[in-house]
Amino acid sequence: MALDKPRYKRLGEILVEKGLITKEELIKALDEQRKNRKAIGEILVEMGIITWEEITEALSQQYNIPMLKDPPRAIPVDVLRGIPKAMIDELRAIPVDKKDDKIVVVTDSVYNISRITSEIKFLTGKDPVIYLITPTLFSLMYEQHVKGAPMALAEEIPVEQFEIVEEETEETFADVEAPVVRMVNAIVQKAVQMEASDIHIEPFRNYVRVRYRVDGLLRKITDYSKSQHGAVATRIKIMSGLDISEKRLPQDGKFYMNIQGDQYDFRVSTMPSVHGEKIVMRILKVSGAYKQLEELGFSEFNYKHISNLLKRPNGIILVTGPTGSGKSTTLVAMINKLKDVTLNIITAEDPVEYTIDGVTQCQVNPEIGLTFARYLRSFLRQDPDIIMVGEMRDKETAGLAIEASLTGHLVLSTLHTNSAAAAIDRMVNMGIDRHMIATSLIGVISQRLVRKLCENCRIKTELRKEYTEMWKAAFPEIEPVEYVAGNGCAECNGTGYKGRVAVGEVLIVNRDVKDLIVSGGGEREIYDLALRMGMRPMFIDGFEKVLKGITSFEEVLRVTTGT
Repeated sequence: MALDKPRYKRLGEILVEKGLITKEELIKALDEQRKNRKAIGEILVEMGIITWEEITEALSQQYNIPMLKDPPRAIPVDVLRGIPKAMIDELRAIPVDKKDDKIVVVTDSVYNISRITSEIKFLTGKDPVIYLITPTLFSLMYEQHVKGAPMALAEEIPVEQFEIVEEETEETFADVEAPVVRMVNAIVQKAVQMEASDIHIEPFRNYVRVRYRVDGLLRKITDYSKSQHGAVATRIKIMSGLDISEKRLPQDGKFYMNIQGDQYDFRVSTMPSVHGEKIVMRILKVSGAYKQLEELGFSEFNYKHISNLLKRPNGIILVTGPTGSGKSTTLVAMINKLKDVTLNIITAEDPVEYTIDGVTQCQVNPEIGLTFARYLRSFLRQDPDIIMVGEMRDKETAGLAIEASLTGHLVLSTLHTNSAAAAIDRMVNMGIDRHMIATSLIGVISQRLVRKLCENCRIKTELRKEYTEMWKAAFPEIEPVEYVAGNGCAECNGTGYKGRVAVGEVLIVNRDVKDLIVSGGGEREIYDLALRMGMRPMFIDGFEKVLKGITSFEEVLRVTTGT
């Protein structure tokens, strides 16, 4: 049963109940409020009926929130920088100190306590201890400690630690101390710190919102003034080599940054909207190009099947899943496992996300007719051993990939499908002959990414009864316990999760599956046959990770429902 939220009474009602003002004085103040639209507390103070101290003390007693009468003379720099200035303005809350694993915050807005608590905990990973202060004291502290100070994000890392790895132009590096330069650098730096995969900068009517995609889910980070957005968009366009005068059409670009010794690639997309240009930046860590298959978190069962597929001299291996499910990373890891000085490996990608040493990588450019299909025709004249095609998008590309596999090449590619078995139906819908599919396809890997439980605050509990018998039969060697997300900590920014890991299923296209494909079998029939042949379903693969404390049931159900 949900607890009822506390009913916040009007200020006038509270003051009358406590005998601090009379009903007549309140009526008089309300009449005045209708004329000048000021806050009722401000009117009562101006009329000399009551003081701010009396009002704040009454609210403190009413809502059991301690009142702070003596402000701190100084606020630690790291405390003040922990909250963006835009958020201080929006919440009317100023961080003033740290105590153990809590952060002390002052506010003059008792009606904003719930939001202050949730926002501060999300931003800092610490539980806030909130004190009420008078509006007069709040204004004084704001003037002394907050007003005129650079945005908190912008000061977290000194600008000189950012090295822009791009062609140096006078325009790019002009006035590197400009506030907008520090602001953009700070937004990027904060995203890297939080291990975000994407940055979303979204303009609305009166403000601009910044969100990061962390572990697959978007999180609001801060808001900034709408008046600053033009400068921010221009700065990002300059860094990305885009046309700063073009605001009516979408644009795509990229830039590179070295941050604390690691190089990051940023793929930038701008899109005009009603309130201005929305900007999304995909973050790719260059070291991701060295990802090994063993590091992706595949279960021992699936890793063995994938490794056996990669030993085949020819045929097509497909990696399937929705956008953002880690398909490209898996392809890179497979290439890293295969690459050898004795092999000629060529890829066609759109875009080339990771640069792999020792591999010839080609960027698709449809605007000049350089499509996947065009590259594939050229590849066959380049004496390849292994070909990687970023995505099978059409019949022509799929047909050429099949031709390559039938002439002695191992071909790796991706498809957007929800399960391994659905890949066959997808190819049939493209217009590929079933006999050709059965002859060339050797395996399909379907995958998703689930969030990993934070190892610092996860909780071990007894396995739910409805799952006990299932796991005893499926995993007799694993202790029948369950791990759930904890309350959150500083390590995971209060979410209970940190990082992601792959869950998947591997369909081996053996002789029986090939016969079923040729005879017209659909997704359901192929899936049922694969299960009988020993394929482990994706949700079972995910639940093994639950028993090992890697993720939670809720995460597995979230990403595998419907597969």
